Amino acid sequence: MSDDSGCGSSGPLGHFYALCAPHIKHHNRLRWHFERFEYGKTDLVVQHKLSLLTIPYTVCSAFNLIARIAVEPTVAHYIREADFEKDGQFTRGISRTFATNTSRDKAVTKLLAESPYLREAGLNWQEYFVAIEEDLDAARYSQHAAAFALTLLPNLRVLRLPRGWKPIAATNKLLGAIMSRSRRAPLPHHQPSMAQVTRVEVSPSREANEMFDLDWATCLLTLPHVRSFWGPGCAGTGDRYGAIAPAYLPSCFQALEAVHFMSASIDDIAIAGFLKHTPSLKTLRYSHTTNNNGVPQDWDLCRFVAAIEREVGSHLVELSISMDELRGSITSGQVSMRGFHQLHKLELPLETITCTLTALADRQSSSSEPFLGDVIPASVSQLSLISHGMDGSEEALSMLFRDFAAKKESRVPALKEIYVSWLSHVDDLDQEQYATLVAEAQRAGVVLDLMALSDPLTWDGEA
Repeated sequence: MSDDSGCGSSGPLGHFYALCAPHIKHHNRLRWHFERFEYGKTDLVVQHKLSLLTIPYTVCSAFNLIARIAVEPTVAHYIREADFEKDGQFTRGISRTFATNTSRDKAVTKLLAESPYLREAGLNWQEYFVAIEEDLDAARYSQHAAAFALTLLPNLRVLRLPRGWKPIAATNKLLGAIMSRSRRAPLPHHQPSMAQVTRVEVSPSREANEMFDLDWATCLLTLPHVRSFWGPGCAGTGDRYGAIAPAYLPSCFQALEAVHFMSASIDDIAIAGFLKHTPSLKTLRYSHTTNNNGVPQDWDLCRFVAAIEREVGSHLVELSISMDELRGSITSGQVSMRGFHQLHKLELPLETITCTLTALADRQSSSSEPFLGDVIPASVSQLSLISHGMDGSEEALSMLFRDFAAKKESRVPALKEIYVSWLSHVDDLDQEQYATLVAEAQRAGVVLDLMALSDPLTWDGEA
């Protein structure tokens, strides 16, 4: 058969393929290792420190990654999802001779010396490298290396920070420079590092009861395209919550749509200060834990809900508030959810209803008629209530759904599903009462499901 078309193995295209074939293989390998990157991701490494004795160049720490990019810059452009949670985990306690490739140190120092981020942050690159070397020599996680790695990722979309991340003065300055550059118009053929990030995650700390401050988390959320934030173990109180840098206002969290604060300890003042800058927020999930070194600490749940309603009630679509651990009590107060105009999914502790009932009783209020509409927005279609074992839960449930069938259309016309969860060690709901609730729900055309939570929560210091 004629090969005049040039498509055969000896034609121009065949020659072109022969030239490209080795690069295609290398490209595919780089894409596998780095497109969805995590430390230790390789088909050779065994999750054991001794493996590093035979595979010394595996990317197992931020310094390894920096060194790899220093000698092969194209690697940085492959990274779109970066899970840095295990930074330093494989090299901890291992001497630098085995944990890093020292022949690449010269390339690394050149990368630092030419870094516009270090210059903009006012940091001396030699001093910065010395700080990294001290961490390497001590065979520990390097915050300086972890922060510098973030200056090298122009195509990054998803970021999970290392477990060991602990902001310090130098790396805070460097982060500020990254955030500032990410918000500027890109130079021709140059995209600022992290400018395309859409999701930020904070890894849970290894240390018991150790939490990170909400004020430094907000720095990461000033990236221009961040839509989602997941932050377990976040703490924030009104008197400690830091002001957002004026340079990032007024549109610092403009794109943020979903926030997950799990096992967090944030008060109403801090959550309000955070939420006031989230005009696009649709989903907020918050689970509360006591952050006071085991000392009982009350939680003003009602003021917390009121702060959320005030700041994002007009546009929030999904709200979940729960309790992981509460050593103390819930402060008495009254909740009104009328300010949530677009909320479709709602999850609340049943104690929210209990507190409101207590407040009404204390004021000798007879306003039971509008009670259902006060605590459940008219727009909600799916409602979840979680009982954590406090007294009054059954009374609260009965009060909430008294004459439910008759009130449903006028008070909660969109409601279709109700889920009530009880701790497994709490006595079952009174069967007669439950049957009444089910009958009311059926008459209203609403699904009612009673479930048991498998994991008991800690209350007032006792499991």
